[in-house]
Amino acid sequence: MKARLGPTSSPGPGRPRGRRNAGYEASRGALLEASLALLTKPAGAQASFRELAAAAKVSVPTLRHYFPTREGLLEALLGEAMRSALPFLHEIASGPLHPTLEESVAWFLGFQAEGLARGVEAIHALSLSQGLNEPTVGTAYVRYVLEPSLQALEARLARHIARGDMRSADLRCAALMLVGPTLLARLHQGPLGGARCRALDERQLRAEVTSAFVRGFGQATGPPRTKK
Repeated sequence: MKARLGPTSSPGPGRPRGRRNAGYEASRGALLEASLALLTKPAGAQASFRELAAAAKVSVPTLRHYFPTREGLLEALLGEAMRSALPFLHEIASGPLHPTLEESVAWFLGFQAEGLARGVEAIHALSLSQGLNEPTVGTAYVRYVLEPSLQALEARLARHIARGDMRSADLRCAALMLVGPTLLARLHQGPLGGARCRALDERQLRAEVTSAFVRGFGQATGPPRTKK
C-alpha cells in the first residue's frame, strides 16, 4: 500500500499522543519544496491552498495538518529560506575582509547577484507579491529574509569601520544603500520584465554603486592594512 502523509486516528504503538512521527520533518520539507516550485512559477504566485495541495500530490486536509493556513505555509517557506541561507550570511558577516573597502563592497554586490541568480530572486519576488497584501507574510519576509541579509552586511561594514577604512555611519542605512539598488534592478530586469522594454547592464550598475558608496563612506586615511 502506498504511504500516505498526514494525521492518523491513533498515535500508534510506542509513540505518545501529540508527538510527531519520525518522518514528520521530511514530509513537511517535501511539501514546502513542492509548494515553492509552484509558487515561484510565472503564474503560480496566486496559487490557492487547493492548488498547492495538488502540486504536492496530497489532499487539502493533509496539507492543513502541516500548515493550517496558506499564510502559515508561506511563512514556513520564508523561515526555511533563512535557514538555507545561514552559511552565506555567515560568509558575508564573518568571512575574511578584502584589502580595501572598494574590493569588499564589489565582492558583496557580486555575491548578492550570484545568490539572486541561483533562486533568491524568486523568494524576494514571491515575498513582495504576497507580503504587500498580507501583513503576516510581509512581516515574515522582513524577519526571515530582508533583515538577516541587512544585519549580515551591517556586521561586515562594522568591521571596516573598526579597521579604519570606512567612516562611522548608521550601519542599517548604509546596508540598505547597497542592497536596495541591486535588488530592485534584478527584480526590474527579471520578474517584472524590464529587460524586454529597457535592458540594464547590471554589472555597470554594481560598479557605479560601489564607486558611489566608497566616495560617500570611505575614509581618506586609516591605519596601515595588510592583505589577508
